[in-house]
Amino acid sequence: MPAPSALMPAADLDGHHRLLSAQSVHQFRTQSVQKQGLTLTFPTLPSTISKVEEFIASGQTDPGPLIDIVERDPSVSLNVLRRVNSPYHGLRREVESIDRAVRLLGFVEVSSIVMIEGVEELRDHFDSHSALLRQIAHSAVFTGRFAQGLTKALDVEEDWTRLAFSAGFIHAMGRLVLLHVQPDRYATLAEAGTMPLPDTEAEAHAFGENYRTLAPQAADHWELPERVCSVLQIAANPDDEPESASKMLGVSIRNGGDLARRDLAEDFAASLGTSEDSSASRVDDLMMTVAQDASTYASEVGHF
Repeated sequence: MPAPSALMPAADLDGHHRLLSAQSVHQFRTQSVQKQGLTLTFPTLPSTISKVEEFIASGQTDPGPLIDIVERDPSVSLNVLRRVNSPYHGLRREVESIDRAVRLLGFVEVSSIVMIEGVEELRDHFDSHSALLRQIAHSAVFTGRFAQGLTKALDVEEDWTRLAFSAGFIHAMGRLVLLHVQPDRYATLAEAGTMPLPDTEAEAHAFGENYRTLAPQAADHWELPERVCSVLQIAANPDDEPESASKMLGVSIRNGGDLARRDLAEDFAASLGTSEDSSASRVDDLMMTVAQDASTYASEVGHF
């Protein structure tokens, strides 16, 4: 298990990647923007992900809106019921109600399912790179889980802890922009590395951008809540930020991304490239392992 010093802000972000100002962020609402020779375009974010992001950013504790999101999507509903009735939870009676299933699983578990299913909606667009898309989706959920676990260990208020999961997911989804803009080139970059997903230095060298700096641009383009966009800007470069809950979230998200990439590499990356039927149980195992890793790591962290 990594030492607590692993929580220090990562040093792999080139110095020329500066924190986005409010004025520069606004321009990314356009369909595309020329960036160091790379024309950025943004894929459409599935509506289920947008709704979950809005729900979490609102700070609501009533699970009603999340239950409604699940009930409206048959695929998500099926997976929520499958998860709650899996042997891992050891329930004596089968749960058939979505309302009860959501309340039993909790918001992180259900949100993880919703968000992964949401990314699955993009498979037709990334058909030739579906395995890489799946790795990005899972790394996004894992980043959120690790970030949430770290902020819990640091005694951050609950609504900020939930936001750490939410923003952590979008932080890692910055990779989706590069896959969308130049899919073959990004896939080649991913295959060339020793880890399942490229690191920020490799991305910056190849594209002049990396997923950390792209995440706040994508969030703004997708018109996600301001709280999410603000935390993502800090996560892109927290060095000059004063100490605050927002900075704590930003640093936790950065380190959550590094931990998620490690977990994906160590155990399950290969299983995410298999067919849905054969990988379902492996994905369940993966989710549980990462949840346990996040809890274990966070319990050993202490404070900055």
